[in-house]
Amino acid sequence: MYMKKITIFLLVVVFVVISIPVVKSSERNIVVDKSLHVLFVKNGQSIEEVIPVSIGSGGENETPTGVFHLVNKVPDPKWYFGGKVYQPFREDKENGLGVFWLPINLPSYGLHGTNEPFSPGFNKSHGCVRMQNGDVLKLAAISYVGEVVELREGENTSMGEHLKGIITLYNINYVLSKDN
Repeated sequence: MYMKKITIFLLVVVFVVISIPVVKSSERNIVVDKSLHVLFVKNGQSIEEVIPVSIGSGGENETPTGVFHLVNKVPDPKWYFGGKVYQPFREDKENGLGVFWLPINLPSYGLHGTNEPFSPGFNKSHGCVRMQNGDVLKLAAISYVGEVVELREGENTSMGEHLKGIITLYNINYVLSKDN
């Protein structure tokens, strides 16, 4: 009888362990280097994606620094700005959020697409991290609610200036492609 109880207990434990959903790796995170104007999707020490971004223009439009988390994933968002409501980007090209909004746990801040395709690589946003619409769609597809988002200053080196030229070419290619 004692062995039967142990066997049943072990079977229950195995069943419970098997039914627990796989938790996303805590090694996986999104890092934005403000000095380079680049977003990295990292998994441990490996870099899975590199995306050119625009950050805040400074002053009250400064992109914050710190460690945050994605709190939602919103396709085709409306944009509430300056007392006006902009319909989703597909209907209203003035919508500054572009085609996707990935808010972080700091109210009014997040990662999003853009209505200004030449802004990645520059300090042009109102404080959020903006990127090409195709890039935010790719990021949204691979990110998850709760994922760590680290916004950091980075080091002001000549690398950032060199990257601006490359990012500008990336933006031109994006605008000229038929897939955007």
